[in-house]
Amino acid sequence: MRRPMLVFVAVLAMGLVACSSNDDGGASASPTGGGTADCPDLTSGDTFTITIEGLAFQPDCFTARAAQGITIVNKDSVPHTFTIDGTQIDVEIAGGETFNGEPASEVVAPGTYDFRCTIHPQMTGTITVE
Repeated sequence: MRRPMLVFVAVLAMGLVACSSNDDGGASASPTGGGTADCPDLTSGDTFTITIEGLAFQPDCFTARAAQGITIVNKDSVPHTFTIDGTQIDVEIAGGETFNGEPASEVVAPGTYDFRCTIHPQMTGTITVE
């Protein structure tokens, strides 16, 4: 069962170690702030947007604040999930649909996490939560 991702945001942005995904399936505890030069900083504003298109997350690595809301736009015609390993974040977005989540900083602690689509294992990314 998919749990509503009341905001995934936010605590996903903590010290992005790398933009490439790894297959260790877990969260990397990195209690430092900021991301890497190759990964966008999405910490400004109340919300940020992730796009799914061509069986890929865009961006596939980024830094976000725990107190932000998230919008996930699925431009593909098939369903996808946005699942953050080591957290309760597990949202399914139908093809052509948009998910809007409210901030829920209590769900994800600051750190660096891998995220993925559980339906399409090649779809992965990294988020750093501040």
